[in-house]
Amino acid sequence: MIAGTFRRLAAGAYDALLLLAVLMIATALLQALNRGEAITYASVGAWEFGYRALLAALACAYFGVGWTRRGQTLGMKAWRLRLERTDGGLPTWGDVVRRLGCSAPLHLLAIAGVLAYMTKLTGALGALASAVPLLASYAWLAARGTGALHDLLSRTRVLVVAKAP
Repeated sequence: MIAGTFRRLAAGAYDALLLLAVLMIATALLQALNRGEAITYASVGAWEFGYRALLAALACAYFGVGWTRRGQTLGMKAWRLRLERTDGGLPTWGDVVRRLGCSAPLHLLAIAGVLAYMTKLTGALGALASAVPLLASYAWLAARGTGALHDLLSRTRVLVVAKAP
């Protein structure tokens, strides 16, 4: 059975917290190497690009290792979800990159809208407008039940795993 919107978002929130912890640990280690200073272009120059690339690589690794080995991240396991290709096999690294490439911009745009609202850079309407693409993707899932936009574009699907006896 294709997983519904609530279960996906709950697993995503769980994974977001775990990924945030991993990224915070990496940042703390790199900050220690930078004598405790913030990692900015002013403090480390062009190495700031390397820092951002490292964070992106860690995010890809978090999802990629789980999806290619078991079809599950820790959040998906907690919510009994499994990612697989439409042919039933485990995703490949190409599938992972395609899926993240399709879904990350939608999620990051929505997060940017919320942050802009929280810092009073925009009103509620601006924050909602930035979340429209993500909301439309999940509305497609709710209406059609065939998968969200990033599922269709990456030729993967998220299924509910049966409870173990």
